[in-house]
Amino acid sequence: MVNVTIDDRAITVPEGTLVIRAAEQLGLYVPRFCDHPYLAPLGACRQCLVEIEGQRKPLTSCTTTVTEGMVVKTQFTSDIAAGAQKGVLELLLINHPLDCPVCDKGGECPLQDQVLAYGPGGSRYREPKRRYVKPVPVSPLVYLDRERCVLCARCTRFASEISGDPFIELFERGALEQVAIFEDQPYESSFSGNVIQICPVGALTDAEFRFKARPFDMTSTPSVCNLCSSGCSLTIQQRRGQIVRVLARDNPDVNEVWTCDKGRFGHAYVQRPERVVEPMIKKEGSFVPVSWAEAVRLIAGRIQTVKANGESAAVLAGARLPDEDAYAVSRFARTILGTNNVDHRLRRGSAEEDAVLPQLMHAEPVEYETLERAKLVVVAGLDPREESPILFLRLRKAALKHRVPIVELQPRRTALARFGARSIRCAPGTEADVLLAAATRLGERGGVDASAVKAHHPSVSALLERCGADADHVYALADLLQRAGSDAVFLAGERLSTSPGALAACWNLAAGLGAKFARVSRRPGAAAAVWTGLHPKLLPGGRLVDNDRERLEVEAAWQTSVPAQPGLDGRSILDGASRGAIGLLYLVAIDPAFDAPDSSLGARALDTSDFIVAHDLLLTESSRRADVLLPAVAVPERAGTFTDWEIRPQTFSPAVGAPGLAEPDWQILSMIAAELGVAFPRSLEDIRREIRSLVRPQGTRTPVLVPDVSIPKSTEHYPFMLLTYPLLLDDGTMMLGANDLMRTADDVFVELNAKDAERIGVEPGESVRVSSQHGAIEAPLRVLRDLPNGSVFIPTNQRGTRVQSLLDSTDAMTFVRVDPADAGRRG
Repeated sequence: MVNVTIDDRAITVPEGTLVIRAAEQLGLYVPRFCDHPYLAPLGACRQCLVEIEGQRKPLTSCTTTVTEGMVVKTQFTSDIAAGAQKGVLELLLINHPLDCPVCDKGGECPLQDQVLAYGPGGSRYREPKRRYVKPVPVSPLVYLDRERCVLCARCTRFASEISGDPFIELFERGALEQVAIFEDQPYESSFSGNVIQICPVGALTDAEFRFKARPFDMTSTPSVCNLCSSGCSLTIQQRRGQIVRVLARDNPDVNEVWTCDKGRFGHAYVQRPERVVEPMIKKEGSFVPVSWAEAVRLIAGRIQTVKANGESAAVLAGARLPDEDAYAVSRFARTILGTNNVDHRLRRGSAEEDAVLPQLMHAEPVEYETLERAKLVVVAGLDPREESPILFLRLRKAALKHRVPIVELQPRRTALARFGARSIRCAPGTEADVLLAAATRLGERGGVDASAVKAHHPSVSALLERCGADADHVYALADLLQRAGSDAVFLAGERLSTSPGALAACWNLAAGLGAKFARVSRRPGAAAAVWTGLHPKLLPGGRLVDNDRERLEVEAAWQTSVPAQPGLDGRSILDGASRGAIGLLYLVAIDPAFDAPDSSLGARALDTSDFIVAHDLLLTESSRRADVLLPAVAVPERAGTFTDWEIRPQTFSPAVGAPGLAEPDWQILSMIAAELGVAFPRSLEDIRREIRSLVRPQGTRTPVLVPDVSIPKSTEHYPFMLLTYPLLLDDGTMMLGANDLMRTADDVFVELNAKDAERIGVEPGESVRVSSQHGAIEAPLRVLRDLPNGSVFIPTNQRGTRVQSLLDSTDAMTFVRVDPADAGRRG
């Protein structure tokens, strides 16, 4: 610790603290432009000059660290400091346009504020100001007014230090220096909106927000992002009932002060004219608006009929629901419909997933800060930049700032490799082989109890031959795991659940080491969906449906009985509905006809179902097929809680009013329960009280059985194994209306490695045809250097095509063939 005096006030701070931070602890604000708490010190703007006793001239407080006995005088007590700061401001204003009335930064501009507080009352400069053509579109989302720039370098430092997208840079020198982009490389980043927010002047502006509102015209509400599982804290700003801007909110534990472009700009869906705004009943093939009372009576009557006739009911709910809604849906299925046929997945479950998820719900959570303290992070079946962007930023920070080794295990190299993460490539569906080979190697050295692996598998050499991974890379992973021990962290993507044996192998390896384990989903409500029991075998808190003791705990909280027989998973529900075996299908914020791995099954199930009730924001492929369509509210229109992938709950409040007669999903279910005369929570606080009563203490982890992995073989006709998952910006419903944002999204593409591309005779950029037994698509080719031989990657749901047409969800893996699109003309 170091003793310092600032403006005649003593303070003790840790050695290495910057003077500007020490002053902040005393409540003393030193003006600045280039300084930012999450960026490296630079001293570019010179605005934070202070007087330090013993120094010949003022020093920049943002780059000067405190020393024992240092005496500092800021602009409040030193004429030298005040004069220096005033001189810097006068120089900045020589070429800065005085266009505050039309500048988007007006009213929240540090330059404006500091000139008023510390600057000269007028300018001595009489010559013409510098002029540039403006605005320059740095990207579809970011506009640059170069004449306003004060060369603080915040934007360029963010691009190089935080996001790792160095396409925006300072060019020229001296009076000609300016921010610009490379002519042949536009500023393409998933985080570009952050440079707008941290710009201290109006140089970088929001293409969508320009000229729409002033800060004093808007109402700001703290909220939480609902577009992925990162859990970013946001501020939603509205004017006259319309969302006009979304900003990242400071939360050091989660997103620090950043958010991705999807969270910042992807809010247009909330106020689309296509919103469902009143209850509707289908009569003679068309929707007819009705009152809530009529819609609720019809649904209640149908529930009574289904139960009286002994028919089956089933519930499918999306993994984007807030915690309270997910809990209400789970409770509604069990206590109102009397069924465990409830799931948030549209695929088939597995025994290993059913064994891991209950334990995960009361295991020690992994937090963002944990990653920065870890000795090793293993990322398996997860593309953080595309599926959880803030997790990507925190992993990048852990690797570059804290020197944490990161190993990614998956078939396709991701953006993690850009900052030195080690990549272990394997064929799609063989992730379990890599993990088992590493565990076996570790067990041979005594690094993990071999019994913890719980698997019967071939030799290490046979595993490596089957998965195609580099033996040296796998052995290096075993070495890293042995050194890290219990300080390792495993991050398992939801895709790992679809790779046979992989989730169990990853869980067992973490448990054997005593390391931490987290499951990271792409969707914001996935963790809460599992915890609240949107799963055919799980009740709230990860309790097992068929465990009498655990089921009785839930029955005591709900004061009613719960079915003891596990229900059908998502795939089986769709199968049953397609055969007419489901008397009532209840859909909450889910679109099986569009999102099911086998989209033809999803559509067929809905077309065959006897009676469908749907809650939704918009008319989707599935809600169009409903017999009763109920208007739900969007996240910015309601209060609630989101639990992110860390299992960190965060509450949010309504920022704008709901359109028409829309209601929260939990309230809709409560109205139906009231019509049936069944006890059900009547308020948000009632739901939260029940959730708190069902929280369980942390438990011990036990290994689960790794199933025997049988990898199907490709055939001569279908020689390629298909890998697919959604990218951050896809053609989903939530992106409706986000036109500028979607201009930054990729169109559909096909990836092969160079050897496979050469073998079939296609060059990068040429169109190829990918076909399976179920369908075919065409898209341009990209060549990815180290994609495994015999593998092809296509993003799941990009503009222009839908990969679901190639899939059959009964198959663990899909094999395809790839041909030149113009094969006939070539022949």
